[in-house]
Amino acid sequence: MKKGIVPFITGFIMMLMASCLGSGDIDTTTEIKDAQISSFVLSHDSITGLSSAKFTIDQVNGFIFNNDSLPYGTQVNKVICTLSYTTGVSAIKVVQEAVGDTVIWWNGTDSLDFSKPVQFTTVAYDGVTTKNYTAWVNIHQIIPDLMVWERYAGQMTGAEADEQKVIPYTREGEDAYLMYVKTFGVYPSNLYISETSANRLYYSLATDARNWQELPLNGLPDDADIFQITLFENILYVPVAGKLYSSINGQEWTKVDDTPEIKALLGVIREKRLPATLATIVKSGDAYFFAGMNKDKQWTLGETLPDHFPVSGFSSLSYDRMSNEYLTVVAGEDKNGRLLNTTWATADALSWAFLSGEQENFFEKKTGVMLTSYDDKFYLTGGINDEDKALKDIHVSIDNGITWAPADSLKLFPEDYTARGYASLHVDAGKYMLVFGGKTSRGAKTLDEIWRGRINRLK
Repeated sequence: MKKGIVPFITGFIMMLMASCLGSGDIDTTTEIKDAQISSFVLSHDSITGLSSAKFTIDQVNGFIFNNDSLPYGTQVNKVICTLSYTTGVSAIKVVQEAVGDTVIWWNGTDSLDFSKPVQFTTVAYDGVTTKNYTAWVNIHQIIPDLMVWERYAGQMTGAEADEQKVIPYTREGEDAYLMYVKTFGVYPSNLYISETSANRLYYSLATDARNWQELPLNGLPDDADIFQITLFENILYVPVAGKLYSSINGQEWTKVDDTPEIKALLGVIREKRLPATLATIVKSGDAYFFAGMNKDKQWTLGETLPDHFPVSGFSSLSYDRMSNEYLTVVAGEDKNGRLLNTTWATADALSWAFLSGEQENFFEKKTGVMLTSYDDKFYLTGGINDEDKALKDIHVSIDNGITWAPADSLKLFPEDYTARGYASLHVDAGKYMLVFGGKTSRGAKTLDEIWRGRINRLK
């Protein structure tokens, strides 16, 4: 007998056996004509989890496949296939598409190549009845941890802007973005404001972000620090030369009365165990202090500002940890204009914990950085260093900013992404990270474009 060939057990022999077994009380007709595969398992000592993959057997159409794809890059060109049958079969023919159209009589133990579909023909014990199956292995065809970046939009406003800030905002019941632009130049399509005014306002629906419409803007002084515009309890706030201005719709701005002298808005601590608070830096006499304003516009003075705490160019992020709300700020410039690579956090806006700094040297000292929460981590990117050079690095923290590490190569920006600082960074409902605008140096005009990226497995 040729090696590897499983001989047929003819219907004649089986019928003879049935006759010898007794009076015919047991009908073996169905058994000897059943060629169905009842279970299908693949295994390989070097492929973790392969043997636990669940395969569906479609008996009607003769398909065998795994619904849950195996990880990207899984190699199945030499694996062991174990079959079970409803009653048993006498022989199996196999055609492996990966190695050509050669038909082999498979012995049930030799490895098979599943890098392409494999055709099985099972032969029942009657030697006549056959059943055909096509089996294949679904494998992810994209790298799940790869972040795919694209230039999503250009020429949003056409403005040669000196500064830009994008704020997620609910407008007329719809999720939208408000874009504040500061420019002293003249450009077309200005519908509402004289050419000598510095500030402009645009909006776009969050589901789009490609098409922007200019809106009327009134009462926002030219010297407003639009990079620090902050949304707190559905009201927008911005510091203006020591004063505080607010807007309930983003368009009409007025000065807030009875406030201390404002140096910076640090961000928001959302309400949970403690009341919601707008975290700020204020000046009293010749000293700077942390301070918090609640939703009733009542102020509480906190600790004295440390010398190495950022007052501009930082990025902040509100987050929840162990049922408490926190606010963290990263990098920026201190009150003496020195660039920082520090991370700070607070739960009450009045006292701040120093999480990391120069001694760890997790990332370069820089200002105009962008910070967001993404994929259950903190992502810090961009900024401008002491040499006035824009950066495109990405650092990731898995412990809320205590430690930082460079992002792996799968997350980095592509070569045609322009390094930048002072951009706006947000994550949308589709789990895209969007980078709005930014500058290549402190004195450069704002880039009039949007980049977006998303990790493949977050689709």
